[in-house]
Amino acid sequence: MIAKICFTATFLISLALAGFQLANGAGFGIGVWSPPLYFFLLFAAAYTHRYLKKALKKFYKPLIRAFYTAMALFCIAFALVCVYIINYPQYDIYDYPNLVIVLGAKTIRYEPAAVLARRLDKAIETLKAHPGALCIVAGGQGPDAIITEAAAMRQYLINHNIAEERIIKENRSSDTFQNLLFSREIIEQDNINDGHIIILTSEFHIPRAMMLARRIFGDAYLYAVKADTPFALFSAGMTREFFAFVKSFIFDRA
Repeated sequence: MIAKICFTATFLISLALAGFQLANGAGFGIGVWSPPLYFFLLFAAAYTHRYLKKALKKFYKPLIRAFYTAMALFCIAFALVCVYIINYPQYDIYDYPNLVIVLGAKTIRYEPAAVLARRLDKAIETLKAHPGALCIVAGGQGPDAIITEAAAMRQYLINHNIAEERIIKENRSSDTFQNLLFSREIIEQDNINDGHIIILTSEFHIPRAMMLARRIFGDAYLYAVKADTPFALFSAGMTREFFAFVKSFIFDRA
């Protein structure tokens, strides 16, 4: 009975959290739907335990052992990646950066959603601290979006007193790898000095972004600048980043 109550409570809490995340622009990605699905499976298992045991008979115990082993290995891998992401270093910027690349995220109508707004607030602070740097805002248009992420980002920066001639739009990309790859194409086409580049994104996103930036920009000096994220959205971002980090580590190469 206690197990059923716990699983029911965690399932309902995860559903409420997913609803909050969706309302604040997290998007219906793996980071949002995987926790409710996981707790739903636990919820269902708690209420169908006897029926499963009777139906599976002699296969029940080996399957349960395999399930718990797989879950333990997954939790260990997830915890290791989370520790790496949370503890990723951010060093002081002593040089004069030529360029700030701000990576896109979800918009709501014509405005940046909460995660993207935090990135842009950090970008405003960074651009004011480095007045000689140009800024590339990178992000295309999602299937449910009205405008590109880059357009919303550019307008947000202009509205906060960043000169529009400093802002360059990269509006074709659909993921982090393309954000950076297409930004490099703009740099090459416009002959922009890319000796010292700041990569600016959310703290949960920065390790993967820096890994990809090193592959794409080669010998350029790269600096990580992290934007804070509200905890409820941070949890969705961390869950998504676990799977995205593994995928990018293996497949995303220039």
